[in-house]
Amino acid sequence: MTGFWQRLAFAYGSAIILMFFSEYFFVNEAPVSELLHDLNTEPLLAIPALLSFAGFYTLFTYPMLVALSHFNVRSLSGLLLAGALFGWATEGITIPVIYESIPFSFIFPSIGWHALIDVLLGWYLLRLAMRKLGWLALGAVFILLGVAWGMWATWFWGPEGMAPISPQDFELLAAVTAGFWLMGMIMADRFGRVEFKVSKWEFGMVGAIYLGLFWIMAMPYLPLSLLILPLVGATLLALWRGQAGGGATILARLHPQRPRWWAYVLALLTPLSAVLVYPLMLGGNWQVPTQSIVVTLLLVATLWFIWALVAPFIRRPKRP
Repeated sequence: MTGFWQRLAFAYGSAIILMFFSEYFFVNEAPVSELLHDLNTEPLLAIPALLSFAGFYTLFTYPMLVALSHFNVRSLSGLLLAGALFGWATEGITIPVIYESIPFSFIFPSIGWHALIDVLLGWYLLRLAMRKLGWLALGAVFILLGVAWGMWATWFWGPEGMAPISPQDFELLAAVTAGFWLMGMIMADRFGRVEFKVSKWEFGMVGAIYLGLFWIMAMPYLPLSLLILPLVGATLLALWRGQAGGGATILARLHPQRPRWWAYVLALLTPLSAVLVYPLMLGGNWQVPTQSIVVTLLLVATLWFIWALVAPFIRRPKRP
């Protein structure tokens, strides 16, 4: 497989993982409602819709993978910065969420959910655990993830949110989206490499798309929307400053080593435990404290992001 198609397959598999945690583990109301409608009325259209949706996420995923490779990111703080690029792209390139409540919208959900949950937890730590843990410990990790999913699926309940999902629909949602997530992990593991070096024409094409979409989304919110540009610049500067050092990079810890076959089988414990927990939450009318959790994620993301920006400049860099 040529370099471009291999990079595209790696980016697409990574995009599926990130999309799963961003939309379906998060239980984002609109995408979940649309998917359930398709599955219940025209199921043959649901899979093409998921595949095309992941195509958009591939566009969002590209800058993160380029940054991880170009800046030789080794630390979780560096991964958070690269994840912020993904989060801002997700919430600001095709939709204007990051401009709607500045400065808080620069952090949540772009960093508070996308970078922390989608990237650090879903894309990296879980996949690292699949390579490092034994079957018992890994099974426990996937069960806990499913319990968290079943509980978090109550976050939108209330007069302003959509109606609670029925247990039958949640089972359908969990089965289909978790299967898609599993496919994404297999693709990312199969085609991923320790480097993600794009060609000049790839860089130019993706850059042109970003500039055009950014202008369309940011224009109604001028001039405050332009504040995202120095924030992106500071993030890239911190990534550049922090690239010196020893140890394996984030990409090298995941590739070329692949999980054992049974690690993928154990991942099915996540949707299984989620569909067991969710009816208990629904039957008991128990709801997670959404506001408290969001505030906590916002606080953690803000403090960690600030530290990730300044740490490379106050610590003496270690030379390879």
